Amino acid sequence: MKTKLANWKEPVLLLTSVGIAGIGDFIYLVAINILVFQMTGSAAAVAGLWIIGPAVNILTKFWTGSFIDYRSKRKIMIVTYLARAFFIFLIPFAPNIGFVYLILIFLSIAKAFFTPSSTTYITQLIPRHMRKRYNSIQSFTTSGAFIIGPAIGGTLILMSSVATTLFHGRFYPLHSDLRF
Repeated sequence: MKTKLANWKEPVLLLTSVGIAGIGDFIYLVAINILVFQMTGSAAAVAGLWIIGPAVNILTKFWTGSFIDYRSKRKIMIVTYLARAFFIFLIPFAPNIGFVYLILIFLSIAKAFFTPSSTTYITQLIPRHMRKRYNSIQSFTTSGAFIIGPAIGGTLILMSSVATTLFHGRFYPLHSDLRF
């Protein structure tokens, strides 16, 4: 029994960090949508937010995999996550919507490197016999973050401001799986 629990030490840390980071991502998502709407008053500008990520993915994902294959997944995860935190930190200081979109392009590029790196890293970290259970728990964690994150984001916006929410949403959930 103790060996089964000991085998779950790293996966539990990883699941916890994925859950906390997911909450932070959804807090950020709520805040950035409201910030862009406040800056422009345009629903089309908010829709532009949703176009940037897929467009950047189309332009970058076909070559990020080959870049990631020959480098340390852990280092790529650390660098890109810190880069994402830095760029989110810059958003409240953007003077206009053009700079916000530019920052979002850099965020999407960093995420295009982070996501495949983390998927590969998780596959290397979690033994084959634990993957089904791990994946089901991770799916539950992601779904929970989808509910909890926007609720926290909305509450933070009501209690403070969008800029403050962006700071809390990004720096509160530092990815603890980067310690492995």
